[in-house]
Amino acid sequence: MPSALLHSAILHSPVQTALPPQHTSTSRTSLVVYAIAILLGLFSGWVNQTVGDALLTSLCVLAFTMMLGVWKSRQPWRWVLLVWVGVPLVLAYYHFIVKWPHDRGQVYGAFVQLLAASAGGFGGHFMRQMIDHVFLKKED
Repeated sequence: MPSALLHSAILHSPVQTALPPQHTSTSRTSLVVYAIAILLGLFSGWVNQTVGDALLTSLCVLAFTMMLGVWKSRQPWRWVLLVWVGVPLVLAYYHFIVKWPHDRGQVYGAFVQLLAASAGGFGGHFMRQMIDHVFLKKED
């Protein structure tokens, strides 16, 4: 009989389930953060145009998307696209408005910056998850 009571107690014990985090309306990202991301992308494009070094542009794009991914870690693809799109936009501005010629390598290089942006945005997202789970671990 004691094993039946033990079995019954195990079956009826409360089980803790992992629930997804609840996002309230206060956790929404403001338009200021989007404006900062766009400005950082335009600055990266300006660096690409004035300095002419694709590696420095990649470093800027990587650092900016990683910073935004750590700051606002939900949906990191937003920061990837908003920062990256500044590089081809500035290149198009200088090509069509200012009439500075560009070769094929510069155009391809502007689109390859998407790789650095992806690494930074998603790297920042996972860095924020690591910080939240390891360093800010809550008591069970």
